[in-house]
Amino acid sequence: PRVMSLLPKESLRSDAQEPAPHASHCPRCGAGRCFAAARSSRGTSSRAEYLDTSLYVDVRARLPWLVGLMLVQSLSGVIVEIFSSLISDHIVLTAFLTMLVGGGGNASGQTIADLVQRLRTGEVSPADFGSVLAREASIGAILGLTVGACAFPRVSLLSKHAGLVDAVAISTAYAIIVFLANVVAVCVVLFLDRYGQAAVGSPPVVQAVK
Repeated sequence: PRVMSLLPKESLRSDAQEPAPHASHCPRCGAGRCFAAARSSRGTSSRAEYLDTSLYVDVRARLPWLVGLMLVQSLSGVIVEIFSSLISDHIVLTAFLTMLVGGGGNASGQTIADLVQRLRTGEVSPADFGSVLAREASIGAILGLTVGACAFPRVSLLSKHAGLVDAVAISTAYAIIVFLANVVAVCVVLFLDRYGQAAVGSPPVVQAVK
């Protein structure tokens, strides 16, 4: 009692009237100012911003990439014509073209999604190009060898017209494509991030280059 009497009355009054910290409670867990509540608030704001954006803005951002890369991809037709005699001698290769192209697309898509997310959170930046490239090249090599080994029995055992040479060629090509898809994805994502176009431009650019 004697100690309390030595304290100014204004201090006691302000302490008594000061609101308790974390007065706002999360409706989910009841905790004050919890991370889930803050994230939900940011998510609601981002969702409203996305839905309120004009369709013209999004179309204008995406259309040039699609038109330009459509013209670039026309080069694949020229390449096929150059190797038409080889393809005619090994017609079984055409049955696996979609598998090869799809494998590269799957590998690069994973790398692009992962890097774009890490760029947004600040885990990596274009300044980390060397380290990121070395890491993703190693990942691509491991993935390429693994899926290439899985492709060999797929071709040799499940195809009636594929011989041993065809199976080796296709599985080797699959491994190389997966490796290169990872490397190209890193280069494209980190380059386009300098211009704020990593999320929109990376997938079609990598698909066209691949």
